[in-house]
Amino acid sequence: MAQNFNGNGNGHVSANGHLKAAGNGKKWTVMVYLAGDNNLTPYCVSVLQQLEMIPENDDVRVLACFDSNTPWPKGSRYLEIHNRRRSINNGLNWGMQNDLIPPYARNHKFKPPNFCTTTPRPQGRQLRTGVAEGLKRFIGWAMKKYKNSERYMLILYGHGPLVAGKTFLLQENPQDSLTLDQLKKVLHPHFGPGRRLDILACQNCVMNGLETAYELRDQVETIVGSQGLVLADGWPYDTLMTTVQTHSAVPTKMLCKDLLKVCARHLLDFSIMDQSSEQSVCDVRRLDDKDNITTAVRKLVDALESGLKFHKVKGKKVLRFPVICSAVQLARLEAQSYWGETFVDLYDFCERLMKRCNEAVCESAVLIYQLGLNGRAQANLRKTVLVRRLKTIIYRCMIVMRRIKKMVTSSYYIGSDLQYSHGLSVFFPWTLPGEPYFFVKSGQNYILKTAFETYRKYGFAIESGWADFLQAFYRATLRRVRRTERGFSLRKPTDPIDQGFVNEHYQAVTELLTGDLQKSSSSTGYGDPDVWSNVKNYPRRNYVSPSDCPRKIDNAGRHQAGETKFPTVTDPPVSYLGWNLAGIVADVIRAPAPNRNGRQKTVASRIPANAAAAMTLSSTSR
Repeated sequence: MAQNFNGNGNGHVSANGHLKAAGNGKKWTVMVYLAGDNNLTPYCVSVLQQLEMIPENDDVRVLACFDSNTPWPKGSRYLEIHNRRRSINNGLNWGMQNDLIPPYARNHKFKPPNFCTTTPRPQGRQLRTGVAEGLKRFIGWAMKKYKNSERYMLILYGHGPLVAGKTFLLQENPQDSLTLDQLKKVLHPHFGPGRRLDILACQNCVMNGLETAYELRDQVETIVGSQGLVLADGWPYDTLMTTVQTHSAVPTKMLCKDLLKVCARHLLDFSIMDQSSEQSVCDVRRLDDKDNITTAVRKLVDALESGLKFHKVKGKKVLRFPVICSAVQLARLEAQSYWGETFVDLYDFCERLMKRCNEAVCESAVLIYQLGLNGRAQANLRKTVLVRRLKTIIYRCMIVMRRIKKMVTSSYYIGSDLQYSHGLSVFFPWTLPGEPYFFVKSGQNYILKTAFETYRKYGFAIESGWADFLQAFYRATLRRVRRTERGFSLRKPTDPIDQGFVNEHYQAVTELLTGDLQKSSSSTGYGDPDVWSNVKNYPRRNYVSPSDCPRKIDNAGRHQAGETKFPTVTDPPVSYLGWNLAGIVADVIRAPAPNRNGRQKTVASRIPANAAAAMTLSSTSR
């Protein structure tokens, strides 16, 4: 259990059950870092406007850092919401102006040119920090100002993703971004095993992944974020902060669920433009468990690598268990994915893999039955190496799924595109990733590192062996080079069945031409990174699978299992939208919408969810 002490060793137990420092009486210090030195600048100003709308509250202090892309003088702006207007009467009823912290008050001094004197002084040096240093300075300033708060929340707003990417909290002047190891170093001086950051809330794309959670396990208790794309205006900051004020004394786990409800109610309206979204709360402390998800993934990886091995048959290297390889491929194909098929929902992947392996066993048993073999053959089938490996994979998938359920304390999805999200993703591109490239200085030269080389160095990739599994998967699924034209014919009925029915005829090739292509023009040859094939056959509005057709509801409203068309309570209906409203989303759509000024009761009223209810919208949505 993490313990926090002040300088005198005095403290009290917080709502999290942790010993927290006594001091200035602030229950929460919320730090909001707005990475706006890019195309997000106007959205950052909108966030600040929303923060200015929250009521004054002595228990919750909100500090903001806005990194702008405006012309000289560049640099960040610091604000403390509702602070300076209490002590300064400058005649300005301009909250954002009055809440700005002057540069000299945060040890950021610079001298602009002065033409008001007869001998103008020369312009002072304008320093511009990188992302890591800018975030480090802001957190350091906030922690110094409120070093004795009971709990801390850090909200990161900007571009993503963080894992194997170069755009997290991107700034353009000069171009820079934050890496995963840099984020860990930035948090380390203030948060560690003895005093973890209570909530890391990320309004960035692709943040709720195992790699991020594992790397920050010693600095952070809870991560709130998304596995996929995040809308720039997807969080209602005024309502979020009002919820923190209203429920400042509740345990962090409950507060995070309240925050998810606020976001769900806000993002639900975007379904009218066919926008899918999802978010979750991950308890990072679960990585401290003896039987944690990392060890579960490690065991699953061992089973998968064993199933993807090659062996020699008649001098040729072939997969020993092509059935297992096909099961992994199909599971990856069907599983919920994000960011152009770069990340996959780990729970959903394990679920699909478990089902595919189970189907392979069933098909083998059916074949034995069709051959008219006796019960002895069934018993022998269980003992075969293939079936035993399939059973091992199934069991280890179940363990991973159980660990994810423990780690993801709350989650929701909206829309058909993300309906198979369970809150925790993992890096899983279809093919060996090269881009983005990273350059590491080595003397007078630079060493080029690919995205996968960078990924292999992450703590989770090493401890779980996930990078080794990816390597095995890419090797097992890589197609052979097209070398020559082939013809196909059916084999003779007298040919051995183990050779199959198809015979391949290769056209003779007398020579092979090769070339050594070098860059010869200024063109990079790099295509549009946003264009990718949508390989998911998910249900969409008004069309569902044949097995779902008898359960489809065509009108809006609330429908419960057990009604006229559904004879049992275990047979829930299916929405015509292609996705059902349940859990947190069902809660917030039944609750009254919050008043934006925070005076009405927020949607975080903890209405019990009815998992059996399938609610639909009259408006169209994916």
